[in-house]
Amino acid sequence: MTKPLLVVSLIVLFGSALVACGGQTKPESSPTEVPLPSMSATASETPTIGASSPTLAPSPTATFTPTPSPTPVPTPLPVPEGVISIMLLGGDRLPGQVDWRTDTMIYVRIDPASKVVGMLSIPRDLWVHIPGYGDNRLNTADYLGESTGYPGGGPALLNETLLHNLGIGYDHYIRVNFEGFKRVIDILGGIEVDVECAVELWGADPDNPGGWKQIGYVSAGIQHLDGQTALRYAQCRYNTPVFDRDRRQQKVLFAVRDRVMELGIPGLLPRALELLVTMRDMVQSDLSPSGITSLAQLVPEVPPSNVNRANIDLSMAPQWTTPEGAWVLLPDREKIAPVIMGMLDPPAEKVNLLKQEGARIVLRNGTPRQGWARQIADRLELRGFQIIEFAPADRTDYAETLMISYADKPYTVQNLQAYLEVKDENVRHEPGGSSEMDVLVILGDDFHTICPS
Repeated sequence: MTKPLLVVSLIVLFGSALVACGGQTKPESSPTEVPLPSMSATASETPTIGASSPTLAPSPTATFTPTPSPTPVPTPLPVPEGVISIMLLGGDRLPGQVDWRTDTMIYVRIDPASKVVGMLSIPRDLWVHIPGYGDNRLNTADYLGESTGYPGGGPALLNETLLHNLGIGYDHYIRVNFEGFKRVIDILGGIEVDVECAVELWGADPDNPGGWKQIGYVSAGIQHLDGQTALRYAQCRYNTPVFDRDRRQQKVLFAVRDRVMELGIPGLLPRALELLVTMRDMVQSDLSPSGITSLAQLVPEVPPSNVNRANIDLSMAPQWTTPEGAWVLLPDREKIAPVIMGMLDPPAEKVNLLKQEGARIVLRNGTPRQGWARQIADRLELRGFQIIEFAPADRTDYAETLMISYADKPYTVQNLQAYLEVKDENVRHEPGGSSEMDVLVILGDDFHTICPS
């Protein structure tokens, strides 16, 4: 039973890629879609991909006729020896569906030797040259490869497209649709997400064809989300910055990871069969059983501070409107390349110095906000701080954050003060005042999350 659970863990940890907000419709403020080419094809079964992969749903086939490439192909970016790369693909494809887009693409590099993982969210709206098919949004490559019988299918064409435009490729892929994502979250009993900024959830308005309406709301704080709400939280782009969705998707992935780690083998055992059935129907991957086992065993060994998360933003892909009026992003290879090359950078020197000091930090919530201590504790741990305890303070009316240092841990105190923006006069030094902790932080009302606008 151990191997199936490792399979479940890996696919759940890394395979819950998500789709774009709203399913089949978009708010009026969303980018104009580029029509997909029409295909005259006959459905046929594609081969099983990889020894551990479920059989793909029937896909239309067509004659593949390459066209000349109009842009120079960049030199492939170097990849360190032993590094594994995986592409997480999320889309709205259902069994038998012949028209879909891959609206979530998260490129993952894993270095088993150094226990470092890099995650890069790649925008669906990148305007790229798809070899053999001309210029289009990146999120059409998987569909085009699958629907026209491209050798290796959609993942192979997407791989070639990324090599052609960004100089990166991947060794393996995991592809999941939104129904599978929702089911997995619900089978796990929901997830808890650190929601930094409240988000309105919007969906199609059944009373107004083509229109949208607010269908939910996720408040700031540590929130318990079921599958449907987690999907909507990670999907929606309406009334939010274009790249905020990428940040939320990565937060949801980590929340799934945390839930699997929390359940462990005893908690996953009763859910194993249902998870495996769901993933058989909703998840496709070319990872072999041994590859899945190796990666699943590695996941618990990677601390949160060893995960580098990044996205391609407007500074690397400026906005552009096509002659047909479609809103897209133009990738700048020279600006994107350093981000890719830095995906597996070792933990920052700050993290290593914090680890060397080993300061034991206790966090107290001195505000009326429920769960604030836990929420800030999670963020501090991602930055390499060691939080040994968090709980409410003696009262909830602290106007300003206080720090009390009981030990000689100057680097920790300095960085804590900078992150929490604690005033100099609110940092106190009481050497030897406690044997149970090195630093006490009482959160006050003056520390607030800065939300994107």
